[in-house]
Amino acid sequence: MDEHTSQKPVNPRRKKRSKAQIFKETYLPVIIAGVSLVMILIFIAGAISKGIQNQKAAKEASIQASESEAQAYAQLEEEANRLITGSQNFAAGYDYDRAIAVLDTFSGDMTQFPKLTELKQQYTAAKSSLVAWNDPAQVTNLSFMPLMVDTNRAFRDDIYGEYYNRRYVTTGEFQKILEQLYANNYVLVGMDDVVSDNGGGAYTAGTVYLPEGKKPIMITQVNVSYPYLLVDGNNDLRPDKDGDGFASKLVLDENGNLACEYVDDQGQTLVGAYDLIPILNAFVQEHPDFSYKGAKATLAVSGYNGVFGYRIQADAEKTSGTALFEEEKAAVKDLAETLRSEGYDLACYTFEDIGYGEKDVSTVKTDLTNWTTEIAPVLGDVSIFVFAQSSDIADKESDYSGDKYTALQNAGFRIFVGNASDGKTWISLKDSYVRQGRVQVSGTTMAYNSDWFTGMFDAKAILDTSRGDVPQ
Repeated sequence: MDEHTSQKPVNPRRKKRSKAQIFKETYLPVIIAGVSLVMILIFIAGAISKGIQNQKAAKEASIQASESEAQAYAQLEEEANRLITGSQNFAAGYDYDRAIAVLDTFSGDMTQFPKLTELKQQYTAAKSSLVAWNDPAQVTNLSFMPLMVDTNRAFRDDIYGEYYNRRYVTTGEFQKILEQLYANNYVLVGMDDVVSDNGGGAYTAGTVYLPEGKKPIMITQVNVSYPYLLVDGNNDLRPDKDGDGFASKLVLDENGNLACEYVDDQGQTLVGAYDLIPILNAFVQEHPDFSYKGAKATLAVSGYNGVFGYRIQADAEKTSGTALFEEEKAAVKDLAETLRSEGYDLACYTFEDIGYGEKDVSTVKTDLTNWTTEIAPVLGDVSIFVFAQSSDIADKESDYSGDKYTALQNAGFRIFVGNASDGKTWISLKDSYVRQGRVQVSGTTMAYNSDWFTGMFDAKAILDTSRGDVPQ
């Protein structure tokens, strides 16, 4: 080898790197990788968090939607149940049109509640099977006086004891009559069901639709005024223990239900079912199918001792004072409104409880004037007139005419209820008025004319044993 030839060393010495180079070459990639990893983790964590939040929001929205749907369904269910109950009340009285109309007010989808559709079908089918009654002469009108509560007190009256036995019915007897009427398939109807006013002043036969086998019947109670004669035994113008054992006043009880006050033989004033109205109401509540479209009875009142036990006749103000007098009138107005809303018709039984057939025209006009000035403004419009004392102003074969009839027409009366002396209700429809004969239910008719009630109730079996031999 030439000594002048250069030769590189086998392990040449490297140049020392700077700190910047070392950082760039060694640490920076690691840092970048770490930062990138952190960024990736942060992104992933954010994505996961956002996903969780979205899922939570979606879940909450779903829960809220479910709760809203559940609440809406619950409201519809409550509405459906309310309409079902309302419709059943109408259907129980054979008023299927109104029952269906109630169901049709449902605000939701009826198919969601099969009971609604099922009931509507049932009502439609029931309506189609009803039988029409359109002959008013077939509808008996049973007539009652105020009911006796305590026969011991009534019958021991020296002057009127026998009269009460002949003419009146006890609360117990009336309850049994209702039970037998119901068992024999009778259904209460009202005057507006039996006759129809076409709006032009002419009356035509009404039509009552009942299930096969059911029969219409009417009830009238007269002199529902509880006069002093029945309740005041010491002539102080107040009900007392010496009265003759009758209810003394129609009232609303603590629950707002129609009831009667009654003073017992100890002088205690009791409130309960002591006359026809509360007894009938309780019976219909238990047996709603006994009343056609809510019909109850016709209540005929006199005015000489006030109405329903309230002394609203003009001469009462002098003894009771103006404040009490006005309170009594307000009470009668409230009761009249309640009675009408509960299916009762109100009627006039003359003012003085007198027989118009035997009175002269002047007396009739005076009596009607007293009614129209003292009673009508408190009681409200009344178009039904029930003749008192078994009287009338014409026999049933004759048309009404003359000054008495004109006076009755001028007083606003268009429907006249007289007496069916042979026990058979009759009716006459004219262009401007209606006449009907009522069948009196009394001690005498049940004891001696029991055949009048055949098919309706067993009169002799119903008679209270406390009567003994009923006077004729």
